[in-house]
Order: sequence, then C-alpha cells, then structure tokens
Amino acid sequence: MPEQDQPPAGTCLVFKVESVACALPIGAVIETMRPLPLQRVETAPPIVAGLAMIRGTPTPVIDTARLLGTAAATETGRFVTVAVGDRQVALAVTSVVGLRAVAGAELRALPPLLAGAEAGAVSAIGALDRELLLLLRAVRLVPEAVFAATPAAAGTP
Repeated sequence: MPEQDQPPAGTCLVFKVESVACALPIGAVIETMRPLPLQRVETAPPIVAGLAMIRGTPTPVIDTARLLGTAAATETGRFVTVAVGDRQVALAVTSVVGLRAVAGAELRALPPLLAGAEAGAVSAIGALDRELLLLLRAVRLVPEAVFAATPAAAGTP
C-alpha cells in the first residue's frame, strides 16, 4: 500500500463476533476476506477451526466465537488474516465493520477480548503459540456506546 494510502496511527479494524464488537490495531492486520474452505486438524484444540489455504500458505483459523465461549453455532462471515511473528493466522469473525480511529489511551481503557474468553482456550493458545496470545491480548471489546461515538477513519466506510 502506498504511504499516502496508509491509515493513520491509532487506527483499528473493528469486527464483530456475533453481536460483540472488537477492535484490533491495524498494524497486525494483513487482509480481510470471505471465508475459505477449511481442513479440520483433529489434534488441534477446539478453538482452531482448521487450516485454510490463504495465498498459497496453510493458515490456522481461530474460531473467535468459540474463543469467547459462545455455545451457538455462528456462521463465519469473514476471515481477518493477521501477522503473528513471521507467520499468519486467520480469525474467523461474523463481520468486518471497518476502520476506526482510536487513541492509544482510549484503546487501552477498553476491556480486553481475552477477559471474556474461555480460560481453557486461553491456556491452550498460550501453550501452543505465545506470539498469537500476545496478539489476541491487543484486541479490545468495544461496548456499543463507545462504538457509536468512534469516528470512521478517513477514507473508510
């Protein structure tokens, strides 16, 4: 992306997991896309939905609804591919809302995604992939009142 097309610092990708809005700092996001076919990995923890072939790379897909402990079977509407060290991981989400400008202090004040996550799922992630756990700790839950008051980043929906 050319430098003039780069989102400003403090920009987050806002996505939804069922009705829960989440904000992820844009620096970690590679791309968003329609969901791709998954190959189930029997030995993977339940939060790993499977592997998808993304741009020629087998990529683990995290079921964010399961991570949050929701029992309902949620239809995945989008994948959000994120950089985890020198690898990529896809987050299966319900929808992508768009980019929002969020000041660093405001973002840190929001509740973390993992605060509502299943303890067993967090432990499994930590045991398997410390860098992914660190990335997921940066994701914040966005209460509806904050979400409504947060402006869209310039040039985004």
